[in-house]
Amino acid sequence: MITQLLYIDPGTGSLLFQALLSGFFTILLFFKKIKMYILYKFKKKDDSKSDA
Repeated sequence: MITQLLYIDPGTGSLLFQALLSGFFTILLFFKKIKMYILYKFKKKDDSKSDA
């Protein structure tokens, strides 16, 4: 039977944590930007405020 002990040192652990966290926020902001673009494209034009 082969026993393997896995160890992640603090430097590598913090690097992995930072990469996962930044990847999550990048995906979150990417989809938010797509959502805002779609809402902008399909927004109704309000011409009733053309009084100057």
